[in-house]
Amino acid sequence: MYPSIRKFSALLMTALLVGGAAQAQSADSSGGWWPPSERGYVGLTGGRTHFDQGRGNAYSLSLGGFWSPQMGLEVAATDFGRSDTADAYGFSVSGVARLPINDTFSAFAKLGLQYSRSDAAGVRDTGFGETYGVGVDISLTRQVAAVLQYDRAAVHFASGRDRVNLASVGLKYRY
Repeated sequence: MYPSIRKFSALLMTALLVGGAAQAQSADSSGGWWPPSERGYVGLTGGRTHFDQGRGNAYSLSLGGFWSPQMGLEVAATDFGRSDTADAYGFSVSGVARLPINDTFSAFAKLGLQYSRSDAAGVRDTGFGETYGVGVDISLTRQVAAVLQYDRAAVHFASGRDRVNLASVGLKYRY
């Protein structure tokens, strides 16, 4: 990972963890900071990926929570799919910023760190890299939202790092 992105990711994660810890100490008994009982969610998305070794069907399972209406944290497991010669998956931790547009729509952006594992032509590789994304939540009910998002992640292959693009749709269940 580039040094400036590594430093920025480290600062962001530290700020999110310190902010979350401070919120946890000041929270009442109705909920904690991870995931906050009134602002937590589980998400499942699916879509198509594109990387140098090919294209694939991908899916992602995420668990997140917000300690304020605008700031939160998300952990996710993503299968980037399999092509004829390669497959890859990753686990990430991301800070999430949300901008409510109205009662139905809200935009969000994510920035985080990902551990990836790949297998290309029988050669495995692992490593850490940055991940970021943008998207829109569309509230269907008070607890269910449709999600449209675009993510980009640095995945390690034996031939080097590759930028994997993932466009996906899915659902979030808020609790």
